[in-house]
Amino acid sequence: MTKRLISIDDLNKFTFTGSPTLSPDNNSAVYVVTRVDNKNNDYVSSLYFVDGSSEPRQLTYDRPGDRSIKNHRPCFSKDGHKIYFLSNRTGKSQVWLLSLDGGDSRVLTDFKEDVSDFVLSPDESMLVCQTPIEEEKQIENDDVTVVNRLRYLANGRGIISSNEGLVLYHIQNRQKILLTDKARNAFNPAFSPDGKKLFFCQSKAEPDKTDYLCDIYVYDFLTNQTSLFYKAKGGIFDIQVSPDGHLIAFAGKEDGECSPGNIAIWLVPDTGGQVRNLTENEQQSLGNYVGTDARFDEGCPVFLWNENGQSLIYLVQNGPVSGLKCIDLDGNASLLHMEENEVITSFDAKKGMIAAVISAPSSTGDLYFIGNDGTAEQVSDHNRKLFDEFDLAEPVPFTFKGADDWDIDGWVMFPPKSVKTEDKIPVVLEIHGGPASAYGYSFNHEFQCLAAEGYAVVFTNPRGSRGYGVAFCGACYNDWGRKDKEDILRGLDYVLDHYLVCDRSRQFVTGGSYGGFMTNTIVGTTDRFSAAVTQRSICNLYSFFGTSDIGYYFLKRYFNGADLWTDEEKLMSFSPIRNAPRVTTPICVIHSEEDHRCPIEQAEQWYMALRRLGVETRFVRIKGENHELSRSGRPKNRLARLHEIIAWFNKYNSTFASHVDR
Repeated sequence: MTKRLISIDDLNKFTFTGSPTLSPDNNSAVYVVTRVDNKNNDYVSSLYFVDGSSEPRQLTYDRPGDRSIKNHRPCFSKDGHKIYFLSNRTGKSQVWLLSLDGGDSRVLTDFKEDVSDFVLSPDESMLVCQTPIEEEKQIENDDVTVVNRLRYLANGRGIISSNEGLVLYHIQNRQKILLTDKARNAFNPAFSPDGKKLFFCQSKAEPDKTDYLCDIYVYDFLTNQTSLFYKAKGGIFDIQVSPDGHLIAFAGKEDGECSPGNIAIWLVPDTGGQVRNLTENEQQSLGNYVGTDARFDEGCPVFLWNENGQSLIYLVQNGPVSGLKCIDLDGNASLLHMEENEVITSFDAKKGMIAAVISAPSSTGDLYFIGNDGTAEQVSDHNRKLFDEFDLAEPVPFTFKGADDWDIDGWVMFPPKSVKTEDKIPVVLEIHGGPASAYGYSFNHEFQCLAAEGYAVVFTNPRGSRGYGVAFCGACYNDWGRKDKEDILRGLDYVLDHYLVCDRSRQFVTGGSYGGFMTNTIVGTTDRFSAAVTQRSICNLYSFFGTSDIGYYFLKRYFNGADLWTDEEKLMSFSPIRNAPRVTTPICVIHSEEDHRCPIEQAEQWYMALRRLGVETRFVRIKGENHELSRSGRPKNRLARLHEIIAWFNKYNSTFASHVDR
């Protein structure tokens, strides 16, 4: 079969696998498949059933219409014959029930607003649903918005006019009881095994001081009372109760709001008392932070209890890969499954069996069953026919010396063999966001498209990246654009020095979020690049404080407690806008108009400054999108973004080629 090059438009053909859940007998699983809905410029998701012995079977079908239907967050009944799940097929996301023995699914809940999460009581008579609790209007004029909270904006949401509450829903009579404080956010409900208590996270009582932090509360069904169970000392999430009900486990950090520390598993007795870090000897952080633009996986908690209650399974990242480990109650950990070129994005575990979604450089992710011996059997292969068509680039790993002589991971992807290249290949440097994320062994559509266009793509995990320990992750604190920039550029230099086919005279750079900040920093401190594309970027840390939905605490975290009123000069000294007069690199600025994480005012400042200074600059504003454009934005806008990136680089690559020809 003749292979073809991947294209930007192939995004519309991908299938994405996620959110596996095992049946109670561990012999089968249900998972979510997401595809592009070209008609509605959106995405649709369906539930699939698989038992490992036959092809996956689609469970939910949705009639074509004017709205994209999303079925997701599946949950088995105790007997394994029914599936509870969320669906928006009636207009709002509600909890539905589907029998595996046949028949149509039916809606169970009737909330006014979307249900974003739910948990089923042990006796299956009740649901606890997470849904917005609207605040009372302070003024009747809809043209007037009154703000009275610290964090009043949220990326992907806009102005916050409600809190997330937990509502007890009796399935039989549809009675609803609000269990949480309507003036605070609540999430992550978890029943005790006997159904007598509900544990959940709820934001702290003083939101103007710690708006994004929470404590653990417990609702007692015998007394109908809610009480504070554990006062956390950092960011926490993923509450899970042990099978015997005697231990409450949660994920998070307990060393304040400004720490680069690892996310760990913490245990506290069900009676309250001293908390214990179960994974204190684990060198890496729980979870998976390997980024990609080709994933739709809501995932699961980053850890799960084993049925015996004597151990837990957790997801952990090790550099560019992620896998699963098991840890007993004494803190002894063992490796369950981790391969050198794979990334596990979500999993479920029951009775010695694990269902996991595993992705790789040539796969957007598929479902695998992992046995007690750690071997993995692939049970879905949704993209195989499509990917068999592609002549893909393969990441070539390398390790180089960064600043302070540290070992840094990097990769280069050369154009596939079917690309007709010149004697010398132009190079694109890609910089990840975060900075506490990472590149690794995931399929990346943008990188593949650039390689198919004839570029060598270089990407690295400089200091600040997750997956390399606390010291490495925290090494960019109070030092953005300094030694991290040195790490990044040394990685590019390594490729230019060791792969002589790469053209030193045609270097390009791009990145998003923190990667956009770094792109802006780089073009303000060097003129080595022929062109740049900065995406959802930051140029002014001072104004970022008050305009970003996270700026007021994010800067404090990364710049040693910096505030506007005491550290103006410090924040401005790190801000790329200071070096705008030094920029000579032609730059394309791509930004979503509803990005509240890195607000578009950052792009506006950067564009206006550069144009005023005579730099060749293009400003691409994308309506209706937020900070997640490259990962989950509407398909047409994601395609437009990729076209803009490649067209900008091609313009200056062609300019060089024309100059050489003359």
